[in-house]
Amino acid sequence: MGRRHSIAARKASWDAKKSQAYAKVWKIIQIAARKWADPKMNPSLELALSKAKQYNLPREVVEKAILKWSGQLEWENLEEIFYEWYGPEWVALLIRALTSNTNRSSMSIKGIMQKRGWTMGAIGSVAWQFKEQGVIVIDGISETVHDKGKTVERVLPLNKDELEERAMELPISDFEVEDNTVVIYVDKKDFAIVQNALEKFNYHMVESDIQFIPENTVKLNEEATNKLYTLLDVLEEDEDVDHVRHNLSN
Repeated sequence: MGRRHSIAARKASWDAKKSQAYAKVWKIIQIAARKWADPKMNPSLELALSKAKQYNLPREVVEKAILKWSGQLEWENLEEIFYEWYGPEWVALLIRALTSNTNRSSMSIKGIMQKRGWTMGAIGSVAWQFKEQGVIVIDGISETVHDKGKTVERVLPLNKDELEERAMELPISDFEVEDNTVVIYVDKKDFAIVQNALEKFNYHMVESDIQFIPENTVKLNEEATNKLYTLLDVLEEDEDVDHVRHNLSN
């Protein structure tokens, strides 16, 4: 279905980005918290706090982000912006940025894309090809143990058959297995229900988010594919880029 990489590669990428995650998750919490400060009444904030938990974002950092929303702390005016681009063989990129300076973000992204010969699309020209969908990636069972006075989380092996049975009782769209990792796709409206249900079984979620999944995909040769993945890495290093989605087939 043209999902970004294989499940294993997605997990490796997720782990590699943890050290860069704090600033981006901080922005996501601020934007979500504007709608309502109580996560029980605000699904977007609930999702943002879940992402913070996955990255082990310190509690004080999360609380500070919400305080900024409440006006108790001075904060920057963040905006959510989507950039739409076309590349070789009509590969489409949908880039989501969270920024306090739209001119800075636009100049930075344009510089990266135009240097590589990509073409900016009109508003909506790329977005219509993607569907928002929940993605949950699980690689084991989370267990908390005490070791030498410290609380440590360890991940136990996953029983994929048991997980599949439980998942099939929930409103999921798709279930995929690769090696020791499972990825579950769910409609956006059912995402919180499925995520909360699976959390009760202490599944270790290396990724749990609403993503843009391509409805149709394209293929590239090996050289062009490698160039695309290099471009994705460059974009995701940008401080304002939250995520990038494409329609390249696996």
